[in-house]
Amino acid sequence: MSKVKSAICLTLMTLLIAGLCFICFVSFGLPNGIDTYNSILSMTEKDADLGMRYGGTDDHSDRYLGGGYTAVYYPDGVISAEEFELEFNSHDKYDNTYDPDLQDILRYEKVGNLYFDSDKIKSANSSGAYEPNDDFKEQFQKAVELFTARYEALHLEDVRVSVFDGYAVRVFVPQSDTAALEPLSYTGEFTVKYGSDVDSATTIMPARTTESINDYIKGAYSRAGADGTNYVVIDFTAKGREALAKASDGAADSSATAFFQVGENSALQLTVSEKIDQDSLYISNGQFTEISAKSSAVLIDTAVNGAQTELVFEMAETNVSRALYGENSLMWMYIVFGVFFAAMAVFFFVRYHLLGFAHLYTYLLFLCAAVLCVWAIPFLTLSVETFTAFMLTSLLLCVSNVAVFEKAKAEYATGKTMVSSVKTGYSKSFWNLFDLHIVLALAGFFTFFVALPALSSFAFVFGLTAVFSGLGSLLINRFNWAILMAYTPKKGAFCNFKREETEDE
Repeated sequence: MSKVKSAICLTLMTLLIAGLCFICFVSFGLPNGIDTYNSILSMTEKDADLGMRYGGTDDHSDRYLGGGYTAVYYPDGVISAEEFELEFNSHDKYDNTYDPDLQDILRYEKVGNLYFDSDKIKSANSSGAYEPNDDFKEQFQKAVELFTARYEALHLEDVRVSVFDGYAVRVFVPQSDTAALEPLSYTGEFTVKYGSDVDSATTIMPARTTESINDYIKGAYSRAGADGTNYVVIDFTAKGREALAKASDGAADSSATAFFQVGENSALQLTVSEKIDQDSLYISNGQFTEISAKSSAVLIDTAVNGAQTELVFEMAETNVSRALYGENSLMWMYIVFGVFFAAMAVFFFVRYHLLGFAHLYTYLLFLCAAVLCVWAIPFLTLSVETFTAFMLTSLLLCVSNVAVFEKAKAEYATGKTMVSSVKTGYSKSFWNLFDLHIVLALAGFFTFFVALPALSSFAFVFGLTAVFSGLGSLLINRFNWAILMAYTPKKGAFCNFKREETEDE
Protein backbone atom coordinates (compact mmCIF):
# COMPACT_ATOMS: atom_id res chain seq x y z
CA MET A 1 0.00 0.00 0.00
CA SER A 2 1.38 3.45 -0.96
CA LYS A 3 2.13 6.06 1.66
CA VAL A 4 -0.69 8.35 0.40
CA LYS A 5 -3.31 5.64 0.62
CA SER A 6 -1.95 4.56 3.99
CA ALA A 7 -2.11 8.14 5.27
CA ILE A 8 -5.72 8.50 4.16
CA CYS A 9 -6.73 5.15 5.66
CA LEU A 10 -4.90 5.83 8.91
CA THR A 11 -6.48 9.28 9.25
CA LEU A 12 -9.98 7.92 8.63
CA MET A 13 -9.40 5.02 11.03
CA THR A 14 -8.11 7.40 13.72
CA LEU A 15 -11.08 9.73 13.30
CA LEU A 16 -13.52 6.80 13.41
CA ILE A 17 -11.99 5.41 16.61
CA ALA A 18 -11.81 8.85 18.23
CA GLY A 19 -15.47 9.52 17.39
CA LEU A 20 -16.61 6.14 18.68
CA CYS A 21 -14.61 6.53 21.91
CA PHE A 22 -16.10 10.00 22.41
CA ILE A 23 -19.73 8.95 22.06
CA CYS A 24 -19.18 5.72 24.01
CA PHE A 25 -17.22 6.98 27.01
CA VAL A 26 -17.26 10.79 27.38
CA SER A 27 -19.91 12.58 29.46
CA PHE A 28 -19.90 16.25 30.43
CA GLY A 29 -22.14 19.08 31.57
CA LEU A 30 -23.39 21.53 28.94
CA PRO A 31 -22.74 25.29 29.20
CA ASN A 32 -26.31 26.05 30.35
CA GLY A 33 -25.46 24.37 33.67
CA ILE A 34 -28.59 22.21 33.56
CA ASP A 35 -28.32 19.60 30.84
CA THR A 36 -25.66 16.91 30.47
CA TYR A 37 -24.23 15.12 27.45
CA ASN A 38 -24.37 11.45 28.38
CA SER A 39 -22.08 8.84 26.87
CA ILE A 40 -23.37 5.54 25.54
CA LEU A 41 -21.81 3.74 28.51
CA SER A 42 -23.54 6.03 31.01
CA MET A 43 -26.90 5.40 29.30
CA THR A 44 -26.40 1.63 29.15
CA GLU A 45 -28.73 -0.15 31.56
CA LYS A 46 -26.95 -1.39 34.69
CA ASP A 47 -28.05 -4.59 36.35
CA ALA A 48 -29.62 -4.04 39.77
CA ASP A 49 -27.14 -6.42 41.34
CA LEU A 50 -24.42 -3.83 40.76
CA GLY A 51 -24.13 -1.33 43.60
CA MET A 52 -22.96 2.02 42.26
CA ARG A 53 -24.16 5.55 42.93
CA TYR A 54 -26.13 6.80 39.91
CA GLY A 55 -27.91 10.15 39.54
CA GLY A 56 -29.59 11.89 42.45
CA THR A 57 -28.49 14.97 44.33
CA ASP A 58 -24.94 16.14 44.90
CA ASP A 59 -25.05 15.06 48.54
CA HIS A 60 -25.87 11.47 47.40
CA SER A 61 -28.97 11.40 49.65
CA ASP A 62 -31.25 9.92 47.00
CA ARG A 63 -28.82 8.12 44.72
CA TYR A 64 -29.42 4.60 43.53
CA LEU A 65 -27.17 2.13 45.33
CA GLY A 66 -28.25 -1.04 43.55
CA GLY A 67 -30.96 -3.50 44.36
CA GLY A 68 -34.51 -2.45 43.74
CA TYR A 69 -38.23 -2.67 44.13
CA THR A 70 -40.48 -4.96 42.12
CA ALA A 71 -44.22 -4.33 41.89
CA VAL A 72 -46.75 -6.66 40.28
CA TYR A 73 -49.96 -5.25 38.80
CA TYR A 74 -53.08 -7.17 37.81
CA PRO A 75 -55.90 -5.69 35.72
CA ASP A 76 -59.21 -5.28 37.52
CA GLY A 77 -61.05 -8.58 37.22
CA VAL A 78 -57.85 -10.65 37.04
CA ILE A 79 -56.29 -12.35 40.06
CA SER A 80 -53.47 -14.78 40.70
CA ALA A 81 -54.03 -18.48 41.36
CA GLU A 82 -52.87 -17.97 44.98
CA GLU A 83 -55.44 -15.24 45.58
CA PHE A 84 -58.20 -17.34 44.01
CA GLU A 85 -57.38 -20.35 46.18
CA LEU A 86 -57.19 -18.19 49.31
CA GLU A 87 -60.53 -16.53 48.63
CA PHE A 88 -62.24 -19.75 47.55
CA ASN A 89 -61.05 -21.71 50.59
CA SER A 90 -62.17 -18.97 52.97
CA HIS A 91 -65.81 -19.87 52.32
CA ASP A 92 -67.84 -22.88 53.37
CA LYS A 93 -68.75 -24.59 50.11
CA TYR A 94 -71.22 -26.91 51.91
CA ASP A 95 -73.23 -24.15 53.54
CA ASN A 96 -76.57 -23.81 51.76
CA THR A 97 -76.89 -20.21 52.88
CA TYR A 98 -76.47 -17.82 49.96
CA ASP A 99 -73.00 -16.29 50.17
CA PRO A 100 -72.51 -13.37 47.74
CA ASP A 101 -68.74 -13.36 48.24
CA LEU A 102 -68.55 -17.03 47.28
CA GLN A 103 -70.72 -16.39 44.23
CA ASP A 104 -68.40 -13.57 43.20
CA ILE A 105 -65.29 -15.74 43.34
CA LEU A 106 -67.07 -18.53 41.44
CA ARG A 107 -67.44 -16.10 38.53
CA TYR A 108 -63.71 -16.49 37.87
CA GLU A 109 -62.36 -19.01 35.37
CA LYS A 110 -58.76 -20.15 34.99
CA VAL A 111 -56.78 -18.77 32.03
CA GLY A 112 -53.24 -20.10 32.11
CA ASN A 113 -51.86 -19.31 35.57
CA LEU A 114 -54.41 -16.54 36.23
CA TYR A 115 -58.12 -16.36 37.01
CA PHE A 116 -60.37 -14.04 35.00
CA ASP A 117 -63.80 -12.62 35.77
CA SER A 118 -66.28 -14.26 33.38
CA ASP A 119 -67.10 -10.96 31.63
CA LYS A 120 -63.51 -10.74 30.37
CA ILE A 121 -63.21 -14.17 28.74
CA LYS A 122 -64.54 -16.01 25.73
CA SER A 123 -66.59 -19.18 25.98
CA ALA A 124 -64.52 -22.29 26.56
CA ASN A 125 -63.20 -23.98 23.44
CA SER A 126 -63.65 -27.65 22.57
CA SER A 127 -60.98 -28.67 25.07
CA GLY A 128 -62.60 -26.66 27.87
CA ALA A 129 -59.90 -23.95 27.98
CA TYR A 130 -60.72 -20.27 28.36
CA GLU A 131 -58.97 -17.22 26.95
CA PRO A 132 -59.49 -13.45 27.33
CA ASN A 133 -61.89 -11.79 24.93
CA ASP A 134 -60.54 -9.64 22.11
CA ASP A 135 -61.45 -6.34 23.77
CA PHE A 136 -59.49 -7.26 26.92
CA LYS A 137 -56.47 -8.28 24.85
CA GLU A 138 -56.54 -4.99 22.97
CA GLN A 139 -56.89 -2.91 26.15
CA PHE A 140 -54.13 -4.86 27.92
CA GLN A 141 -51.73 -4.28 25.03
CA LYS A 142 -52.48 -0.55 25.18
CA ALA A 143 -51.83 -0.61 28.93
CA VAL A 144 -48.43 -2.29 28.47
CA GLU A 145 -47.49 0.30 25.85
CA LEU A 146 -48.62 3.08 28.21
CA PHE A 147 -46.64 1.70 31.16
CA THR A 148 -43.55 1.24 29.00
CA ALA A 149 -43.78 4.76 27.55
CA ARG A 150 -44.08 6.26 31.02
CA TYR A 151 -41.08 4.51 32.48
CA GLU A 152 -38.98 5.13 29.37
CA ALA A 153 -39.77 8.85 29.67
CA LEU A 154 -38.16 8.93 33.12
CA HIS A 155 -34.73 7.90 31.75
CA LEU A 156 -33.84 6.12 34.98
CA GLU A 157 -31.14 3.50 35.39
CA ASP A 158 -32.30 -0.12 35.21
CA VAL A 159 -36.07 0.41 35.10
CA ARG A 160 -37.85 -2.55 33.50
CA VAL A 161 -41.45 -3.21 32.49
CA SER A 162 -42.34 -6.78 31.58
CA VAL A 163 -45.39 -9.00 31.09
CA PHE A 164 -45.65 -12.31 32.91
CA ASP A 165 -48.29 -15.04 33.01
CA GLY A 166 -49.61 -13.48 29.81
CA TYR A 167 -51.74 -10.72 31.36
CA ALA A 168 -49.99 -9.28 34.42
CA VAL A 169 -47.39 -6.51 34.52
CA ARG A 170 -44.18 -6.54 36.53
CA VAL A 171 -42.24 -3.30 37.07
CA PHE A 172 -38.74 -3.05 38.52
CA VAL A 173 -37.41 0.31 39.75
CA PRO A 174 -34.41 1.37 41.85
CA GLN A 175 -35.10 1.40 45.59
CA SER A 176 -34.95 5.13 46.11
CA ASP A 177 -37.64 5.85 43.52
CA THR A 178 -40.45 3.58 44.70
CA ALA A 179 -42.93 6.01 46.25
CA ALA A 180 -42.71 8.43 43.34
CA LEU A 181 -43.28 5.77 40.66
CA GLU A 182 -46.35 4.03 42.08
CA PRO A 183 -48.78 6.55 40.46
CA LEU A 184 -47.45 5.64 37.00
CA SER A 185 -49.86 2.69 37.03
CA TYR A 186 -52.89 5.02 37.12
CA THR A 187 -55.13 4.73 34.07
CA GLY A 188 -58.23 6.51 32.91
CA GLU A 189 -59.35 9.87 31.57
CA PHE A 190 -57.50 12.99 32.70
CA THR A 191 -59.72 15.67 34.21
CA VAL A 192 -59.29 18.88 36.18
CA LYS A 193 -61.76 19.63 38.97
CA TYR A 194 -62.13 22.75 41.09
CA GLY A 195 -63.79 23.09 44.47
CA SER A 196 -63.45 22.62 48.21
CA ASP A 197 -63.14 18.81 48.05
CA VAL A 198 -62.74 16.27 45.30
CA ASP A 199 -66.20 14.71 45.70
CA SER A 200 -68.11 17.96 45.32
CA ALA A 201 -65.67 19.72 42.99
CA THR A 202 -66.82 20.81 39.54
CA THR A 203 -65.11 19.37 36.48
CA ILE A 204 -63.73 22.33 34.53
CA MET A 205 -61.58 20.43 32.01
CA PRO A 206 -63.08 19.09 29.84
CA ALA A 207 -66.22 21.05 30.61
CA ARG A 208 -68.40 19.29 28.02
CA THR A 209 -68.72 15.69 26.93
CA THR A 210 -68.15 16.74 23.32
CA GLU A 211 -64.66 18.00 24.18
CA SER A 212 -61.41 16.24 25.08
CA ILE A 213 -58.72 17.19 27.54
CA ASN A 214 -56.48 18.13 24.57
CA ASP A 215 -58.76 21.11 23.98
CA TYR A 216 -57.58 22.46 27.34
CA ILE A 217 -54.08 21.12 28.05
CA LYS A 218 -51.09 20.78 25.71
CA GLY A 219 -48.91 18.65 27.98
CA ALA A 220 -46.72 18.60 31.07
CA TYR A 221 -43.03 18.40 31.98
CA SER A 222 -40.79 18.89 35.01
CA ARG A 223 -38.23 21.59 35.76
CA ALA A 224 -35.78 22.39 38.54
CA GLY A 225 -35.36 25.98 39.68
CA ALA A 226 -32.09 27.72 40.47
CA ASP A 227 -32.77 27.26 44.19
CA GLY A 228 -33.17 23.50 43.75
CA THR A 229 -36.99 23.52 43.91
CA ASN A 230 -38.59 20.97 41.58
CA TYR A 231 -41.69 21.88 39.58
CA VAL A 232 -44.35 20.19 37.49
CA VAL A 233 -45.20 22.52 34.61
CA ILE A 234 -48.58 22.20 32.87
CA ASP A 235 -49.08 24.02 29.55
CA PHE A 236 -52.62 25.16 28.79
CA THR A 237 -54.31 26.04 25.53
CA ALA A 238 -56.17 29.34 25.31
CA LYS A 239 -59.38 27.55 26.29
CA GLY A 240 -57.68 25.84 29.24
CA ARG A 241 -56.24 29.11 30.50
CA GLU A 242 -59.65 30.74 30.22
CA ALA A 243 -61.39 27.87 32.07
CA LEU A 244 -58.91 27.94 34.98
CA ALA A 245 -58.99 31.74 35.20
CA LYS A 246 -62.78 31.73 35.29
CA ALA A 247 -62.93 29.02 37.98
CA SER A 248 -60.33 30.72 40.20
CA ASP A 249 -61.66 34.26 39.78
CA GLY A 250 -62.86 34.46 43.39
CA ALA A 251 -60.00 32.52 44.98
CA ALA A 252 -58.63 35.58 46.80
CA ASP A 253 -61.83 35.72 48.88
CA SER A 254 -62.41 32.00 49.33
CA SER A 255 -59.56 29.62 48.56
CA ALA A 256 -60.27 26.30 46.89
CA THR A 257 -58.33 23.42 45.38
CA ALA A 258 -57.60 22.38 41.81
CA PHE A 259 -57.66 18.58 41.51
CA PHE A 260 -55.77 17.02 38.61
CA GLN A 261 -57.20 13.51 38.26
CA VAL A 262 -56.26 10.41 36.25
CA GLY A 263 -59.35 8.23 36.37
CA GLU A 264 -60.36 8.14 40.03
CA ASN A 265 -56.82 8.79 41.25
CA SER A 266 -55.20 12.09 42.15
CA ALA A 267 -52.18 13.09 40.05
CA LEU A 268 -51.77 16.52 41.67
CA GLN A 269 -53.59 18.90 43.98
CA LEU A 270 -53.04 22.65 44.08
CA THR A 271 -54.42 24.98 46.74
CA VAL A 272 -55.54 28.15 44.96
CA SER A 273 -55.54 31.43 46.88
CA GLU A 274 -55.52 33.84 43.92
CA LYS A 275 -56.73 33.97 40.37
CA ILE A 276 -54.68 31.84 37.95
CA ASP A 277 -54.45 33.36 34.50
CA GLN A 278 -51.36 32.10 32.69
CA ASP A 279 -50.36 29.81 29.83
CA SER A 280 -48.08 27.61 31.97
CA LEU A 281 -48.72 26.66 35.57
CA TYR A 282 -45.69 25.84 37.76
CA ILE A 283 -46.62 23.55 40.66
CA SER A 284 -44.04 22.79 43.34
CA ASN A 285 -46.05 21.69 46.40
CA GLY A 286 -42.81 22.23 48.30
CA GLN A 287 -42.22 18.47 48.51
CA PHE A 288 -41.23 17.33 45.04
CA THR A 289 -37.95 15.50 44.57
CA GLU A 290 -36.48 15.39 41.09
CA ILE A 291 -37.96 11.93 40.51
CA SER A 292 -41.40 12.63 42.00
CA ALA A 293 -41.74 15.81 39.92
CA LYS A 294 -40.68 13.97 36.79
CA SER A 295 -43.06 11.07 37.56
CA SER A 296 -46.05 13.39 38.08
CA ALA A 297 -45.24 15.25 34.87
CA VAL A 298 -44.91 12.02 32.88
CA LEU A 299 -48.19 10.72 34.34
CA ILE A 300 -50.05 13.89 33.34
CA ASP A 301 -48.44 14.20 29.92
CA THR A 302 -49.15 10.59 28.93
CA ALA A 303 -52.69 10.83 30.31
CA VAL A 304 -53.24 13.86 28.09
CA ASN A 305 -51.32 12.84 24.97
CA GLY A 306 -50.59 9.11 25.25
CA ALA A 307 -52.51 5.98 24.27
CA GLN A 308 -55.29 5.27 26.74
CA THR A 309 -56.71 2.04 28.10
CA GLU A 310 -60.00 1.20 29.78
CA LEU A 311 -58.31 -1.25 32.15
CA VAL A 312 -57.71 -0.33 35.78
CA PHE A 313 -54.73 -1.93 37.53
CA GLU A 314 -54.18 -2.86 41.16
CA MET A 315 -50.81 -3.42 42.82
CA ALA A 316 -50.98 -6.97 44.12
CA GLU A 317 -47.53 -7.60 45.55
CA THR A 318 -44.17 -5.93 46.06
CA ASN A 319 -40.66 -7.11 46.74
CA VAL A 320 -37.50 -5.28 47.77
CA SER A 321 -34.08 -6.68 46.83
CA ARG A 322 -30.54 -5.60 47.63
CA ALA A 323 -27.49 -5.26 45.38
CA LEU A 324 -26.14 -8.81 45.19
CA TYR A 325 -22.52 -7.84 44.57
CA GLY A 326 -22.26 -4.93 46.99
CA GLU A 327 -22.30 -1.17 46.77
CA ASN A 328 -19.07 -0.70 44.80
CA SER A 329 -19.18 -3.62 42.38
CA LEU A 330 -19.55 -1.46 39.28
CA MET A 331 -16.55 0.63 40.33
CA TRP A 332 -14.50 -2.56 40.78
CA MET A 333 -15.52 -3.72 37.31
CA TYR A 334 -14.17 -0.48 35.85
CA ILE A 335 -10.95 -0.88 37.88
CA VAL A 336 -10.47 -4.46 36.66
CA PHE A 337 -10.93 -3.32 33.07
CA GLY A 338 -8.50 -0.42 33.59
CA VAL A 339 -5.83 -2.74 34.96
CA PHE A 340 -6.38 -5.19 32.09
CA PHE A 341 -6.19 -2.42 29.49
CA ALA A 342 -3.00 -0.97 30.97
CA ALA A 343 -1.33 -4.40 31.19
CA MET A 344 -2.38 -5.18 27.62
CA ALA A 345 -0.93 -1.92 26.30
CA VAL A 346 2.35 -2.38 28.17
CA PHE A 347 2.75 -5.94 26.89
CA PHE A 348 2.07 -5.16 23.22
CA PHE A 349 4.18 -1.99 23.07
CA VAL A 350 7.12 -3.52 24.95
CA ARG A 351 7.15 -6.74 22.95
CA TYR A 352 6.15 -5.41 19.51
CA HIS A 353 7.09 -1.71 19.75
CA LEU A 354 5.05 0.47 17.36
CA LEU A 355 3.17 -2.55 15.99
CA GLY A 356 1.26 -2.30 19.28
CA PHE A 357 -0.77 0.49 17.63
CA ALA A 358 -2.24 -2.04 15.18
CA HIS A 359 -3.52 -4.10 18.09
CA LEU A 360 -4.64 -1.00 20.03
CA TYR A 361 -6.76 0.27 17.13
CA THR A 362 -8.27 -3.18 16.69
CA TYR A 363 -9.05 -3.51 20.38
CA LEU A 364 -10.66 -0.05 20.63
CA LEU A 365 -13.00 -0.90 17.73
CA PHE A 366 -13.80 -4.19 19.44
CA LEU A 367 -14.49 -2.36 22.72
CA CYS A 368 -16.78 0.26 21.16
CA ALA A 369 -18.70 -2.37 19.19
CA ALA A 370 -19.33 -4.35 22.39
CA VAL A 371 -20.52 -1.26 24.31
CA LEU A 372 -22.84 -0.19 21.48
CA CYS A 373 -24.38 -3.66 21.28
CA VAL A 374 -25.00 -3.98 25.03
CA TRP A 375 -26.59 -0.51 24.97
CA ALA A 376 -28.73 -1.14 21.88
CA ILE A 377 -29.95 -4.72 22.46
CA PRO A 378 -33.01 -4.49 24.78
CA PHE A 379 -32.45 -7.64 26.85
CA LEU A 380 -28.81 -6.89 27.69
CA THR A 381 -27.54 -4.89 30.65
CA LEU A 382 -24.13 -4.06 32.02
CA SER A 383 -23.78 -6.82 34.59
CA VAL A 384 -21.20 -9.13 36.10
CA GLU A 385 -22.22 -11.78 33.56
CA THR A 386 -21.89 -9.58 30.48
CA PHE A 387 -18.66 -8.04 31.80
CA THR A 388 -17.15 -11.50 32.39
CA ALA A 389 -18.06 -12.59 28.86
CA PHE A 390 -16.54 -9.44 27.42
CA MET A 391 -13.31 -9.84 29.39
CA LEU A 392 -12.92 -13.45 28.22
CA THR A 393 -13.28 -12.48 24.57
CA SER A 394 -10.96 -9.50 25.14
CA LEU A 395 -8.34 -12.02 26.24
CA LEU A 396 -9.22 -14.14 23.20
CA LEU A 397 -8.57 -11.19 20.88
CA CYS A 398 -5.24 -10.46 22.56
CA VAL A 399 -4.11 -14.10 22.38
CA SER A 400 -5.17 -14.32 18.71
CA ASN A 401 -3.14 -11.25 17.76
CA VAL A 402 -0.14 -12.51 19.71
CA ALA A 403 -0.37 -15.84 17.87
CA VAL A 404 -0.30 -14.09 14.50
CA PHE A 405 2.47 -11.70 15.52
CA GLU A 406 4.63 -14.58 16.78
CA LYS A 407 4.10 -16.57 13.60
CA ALA A 408 5.14 -13.59 11.49
CA LYS A 409 8.07 -12.90 13.81
CA ALA A 410 9.30 -16.47 13.38
CA GLU A 411 9.02 -16.20 9.60
CA TYR A 412 10.89 -12.90 9.57
CA ALA A 413 13.70 -14.43 11.64
CA THR A 414 14.36 -16.94 8.85
CA GLY A 415 15.20 -14.14 6.42
CA LYS A 416 11.90 -13.51 4.66
CA THR A 417 10.70 -10.01 3.85
CA MET A 418 8.16 -8.38 6.15
CA VAL A 419 5.39 -8.65 3.55
CA SER A 420 6.10 -12.34 3.06
CA SER A 421 6.36 -12.91 6.83
CA VAL A 422 3.00 -11.29 7.51
CA LYS A 423 1.33 -13.19 4.69
CA THR A 424 2.79 -16.51 5.85
CA GLY A 425 2.00 -15.78 9.50
CA TYR A 426 -1.66 -15.20 8.69
CA SER A 427 -1.79 -18.20 6.37
CA LYS A 428 -0.47 -20.51 9.08
CA SER A 429 -2.78 -19.02 11.76
CA PHE A 430 -5.94 -18.25 9.82
CA TRP A 431 -7.85 -21.52 9.90
CA ASN A 432 -6.92 -22.37 13.47
CA LEU A 433 -8.10 -18.97 14.67
CA PHE A 434 -11.14 -19.05 12.38
CA ASP A 435 -12.24 -22.45 13.68
CA LEU A 436 -11.63 -21.42 17.29
CA HIS A 437 -13.76 -18.28 17.00
CA ILE A 438 -16.56 -20.08 15.13
CA VAL A 439 -16.72 -22.86 17.72
CA LEU A 440 -16.76 -20.39 20.64
CA ALA A 441 -19.36 -18.15 18.98
CA LEU A 442 -21.67 -21.09 18.19
CA ALA A 443 -21.22 -22.45 21.71
CA GLY A 444 -22.18 -19.06 23.13
CA PHE A 445 -25.28 -18.65 20.95
CA PHE A 446 -26.38 -22.26 21.53
CA THR A 447 -26.07 -21.79 25.29
CA PHE A 448 -28.07 -18.56 25.02
CA PHE A 449 -31.10 -20.39 23.65
CA VAL A 450 -31.13 -23.09 26.33
CA ALA A 451 -29.73 -21.36 29.42
CA LEU A 452 -31.21 -19.66 32.46
CA PRO A 453 -31.58 -15.84 32.21
CA ALA A 454 -28.34 -14.89 34.02
CA LEU A 455 -26.26 -17.41 32.05
CA SER A 456 -28.05 -16.56 28.80
CA SER A 457 -26.87 -12.93 28.90
CA PHE A 458 -23.31 -14.17 29.48
CA ALA A 459 -23.63 -16.66 26.63
CA PHE A 460 -25.10 -14.16 24.16
CA VAL A 461 -22.44 -11.52 24.84
CA PHE A 462 -19.74 -14.20 24.69
CA GLY A 463 -20.98 -15.43 21.31
CA LEU A 464 -21.38 -11.92 19.92
CA THR A 465 -18.00 -10.65 21.06
CA ALA A 466 -16.31 -13.88 19.90
CA VAL A 467 -17.51 -12.92 16.42
CA PHE A 468 -16.09 -9.42 16.91
CA SER A 469 -12.81 -10.91 18.12
CA GLY A 470 -12.53 -13.09 15.03
CA LEU A 471 -13.23 -10.18 12.69
CA GLY A 472 -10.80 -8.00 14.61
CA SER A 473 -7.94 -10.49 14.64
CA LEU A 474 -8.26 -11.87 11.11
CA LEU A 475 -9.38 -8.78 9.17
CA ILE A 476 -9.10 -5.46 10.99
CA ASN A 477 -5.77 -6.13 12.67
CA ARG A 478 -4.19 -7.20 9.38
CA PHE A 479 -5.52 -4.04 7.70
CA ASN A 480 -4.13 -1.87 10.53
CA TRP A 481 -0.77 -3.61 10.23
CA ALA A 482 -0.64 -2.93 6.50
CA ILE A 483 -1.35 0.81 6.74
CA LEU A 484 1.08 1.32 9.62
CA MET A 485 3.96 -0.52 7.91
CA ALA A 486 3.93 1.90 4.96
CA TYR A 487 5.55 4.63 7.08
CA THR A 488 8.89 3.09 7.95
CA PRO A 489 11.80 1.68 5.93
CA LYS A 490 13.01 -0.26 9.00
CA LYS A 491 10.11 -2.61 9.28
CA GLY A 492 11.86 -5.07 11.55
CA ALA A 493 12.67 -2.37 14.12
CA PHE A 494 9.12 -1.00 13.81
CA CYS A 495 7.72 -4.38 14.91
CA ASN A 496 10.66 -5.39 17.14
CA PHE A 497 11.23 -8.37 14.84
CA LYS A 498 14.84 -9.62 14.53
CA ARG A 499 16.55 -11.92 12.13
CA GLU A 500 19.20 -14.45 12.85
CA GLU A 501 21.46 -12.30 10.65
CA THR A 502 22.45 -8.87 11.86
CA GLU A 503 21.22 -6.99 8.82
CA ASP A 504 17.82 -5.36 8.99
CA GLU A 505 15.55 -5.32 5.97
